[in-house]
Amino acid sequence: MPKQKLNADVIRSMSPEEREKLLAQLRSELLKLRSQKERGVVENPGKIRQIRRTIARILTIMNEEELKNRVLTFLQQHKGKAFTIEEIAKKIGEDRIAFLKHIIWRLMLEGKVKKVGVRKVAIAE
Repeated sequence: MPKQKLNADVIRSMSPEEREKLLAQLRSELLKLRSQKERGVVENPGKIRQIRRTIARILTIMNEEELKNRVLTFLQQHKGKAFTIEEIAKKIGEDRIAFLKHIIWRLMLEGKVKKVGVRKVAIAE
């Protein structure tokens, strides 16, 4: 595992292939540390927790990217129309409204989606 702290910004800046490779490395290291823990010879037990959290962070960002792509695809297919977050969630089959709000907020920061009206969003042109 790299010495640099893998915060969300660093992980987001990685390519999907790099994330997959890092995830595989972390999972194998976690397996090795867990087997050492079972034998009672682990040097740094806190590293297990750190690796578990990094894996969770990577998986969360991967889920965000997948949901971003689904939202953008939906909005591009319906170019010129505005939708509420609830309408988008229903159309793409997403139950996590709060997570979807977060994703749309990120897309607005990136300039890919714009706010239209009081509660509606549309693809930025």
